[in-house]
Amino acid sequence: MFNNPLLLVCLAIGCGALLGRLTVKKVSLGVAGVLFAGVIWGYIEPAVKPPDVLSTFGLALFVYAIGLSSSNLLFDTWSHGGWRFLLIPPVAIGAAFAVDIFASQIMNIPPATASGVFAGALTNTPSLAAATTALGQKGAEATLGYAIAYPLGVLIPILMLAWPFRRETVDVGDALASAAIMISNVKEPGEAIAGLLERYSLSVRFARCVRGNEQFAISGYSVIKNGDIVTVVGLSDDVRNATEILGIEYDGNVLNDRSQLDLRRIFVSNPDVYGKTLRQVGIFRKFEGIVTRIRRGDTDFIPNAETSILPGDRLRVIAPRDKLSAISEYIGDSYHEASEFNILTFGLGLAMGIALGTVDITLPMGIGTFEIGPVAGCLIVALILGALGRTGPLTWYLPYGASISLRQLGLVLFLACAGIKAGGLLHTAPLNISALVLGACITTVTSLVTIVMASVIAGRSWPFIGGILAGVQTQPAVLGFAVDRCGNERVEAGYAAAYPLSMLLKIVFVQIFLLVMKS
Repeated sequence: MFNNPLLLVCLAIGCGALLGRLTVKKVSLGVAGVLFAGVIWGYIEPAVKPPDVLSTFGLALFVYAIGLSSSNLLFDTWSHGGWRFLLIPPVAIGAAFAVDIFASQIMNIPPATASGVFAGALTNTPSLAAATTALGQKGAEATLGYAIAYPLGVLIPILMLAWPFRRETVDVGDALASAAIMISNVKEPGEAIAGLLERYSLSVRFARCVRGNEQFAISGYSVIKNGDIVTVVGLSDDVRNATEILGIEYDGNVLNDRSQLDLRRIFVSNPDVYGKTLRQVGIFRKFEGIVTRIRRGDTDFIPNAETSILPGDRLRVIAPRDKLSAISEYIGDSYHEASEFNILTFGLGLAMGIALGTVDITLPMGIGTFEIGPVAGCLIVALILGALGRTGPLTWYLPYGASISLRQLGLVLFLACAGIKAGGLLHTAPLNISALVLGACITTVTSLVTIVMASVIAGRSWPFIGGILAGVQTQPAVLGFAVDRCGNERVEAGYAAAYPLSMLLKIVFVQIFLLVMKS
């Protein structure tokens, strides 16, 4: 009954989802439960071997979706001084590489198993995919080493962060607030919004202005005067600061007045506006409307004129009542279309990534050549395409919902296939306690190096350090633990700074390890 590979893969995914929900002191395996469920099913049916191409394609989907979604945040972090944090992943993962080489030789652990331990201790499935591809028939040994080391790769970083996080409180200051302000402190005869924002370093978004009996949306070029009533939106502290600088809070019903201006939340689903900035889209210029906030995924943020809008974004628009329908048609406002993705650019992007992965790279000193593989190739291409956004009429972005679904589907496909192969190996390959010790050493050294370097560069900002550590480990469970204790913004900033480079380095280092151990 269970001799069908696809049936076994689906059973591993379903059972793994249940296993991943088991929680002990707020720690759970999450999606990694699929790996261990696969090990169990592989042990039950050792003759069943899922096709290798299925697991490779799953990982390609996962990293391609990750690369596209994290590209903008990564390059934005780099451009604001975050390039210093790029020093952490090479040093931390390089230290793990050195520990793996020397400790595996001391403990007589075979290179195939040690490569899997390296991937598991750093909780990185794409590097396991690279190792299994390079090893061929011995790939199951690497998967077994991965399964042995993975749990400590999750647990050790969480334990290291638990003590410094004990005094941290969840940052709840990132909720957006609105206020109406009676203007009384601007220069006469009036001052443009852009000038006010720059002169007072205000981080708010102006929405509407009430002047006498007239209401209108305001942009950066709009001029306001003393006596005007304006509405602003932003973080609570920023709104309070703007009120104190510009005038006094107005206690009338302006925020709920829809007699002349109305608001609507509009889904971005028109491919013609994907990747364009709000300035290029020109809602104010064409329709006298203003976008006051954008909801992307589960996060609301305040945009500016240079903010790019992506498929699936929800724009909160304030405009004259009779123009809202035209704006909705222009932006798209179709949930169905916002959930779909461009199959043409999706296929081209994956093809370019897989092709890049086949290029041979020659190492110095005659060590040999290696391919970065389809997984790393897809990640590099996705980061580039995500930064480009558009190439002429071609849009590379994935809608947020589609991105989440594709990365989850790709990851569970790989974990199920890898686990089933490792489970079949348990009949012939006994568990080696040395592999567990090696994994603990790799994770501990990597975590300590990361924490020390991040502390030196970022100071004692533990939420940010926790995000960096989660990114270096490429571990969602560590990220979830840090977010639960400290809130989102600072943690996710650290995660975005370290994650893409860390993933790429692990894929490369595991292949260099196998080449070095063969030479």
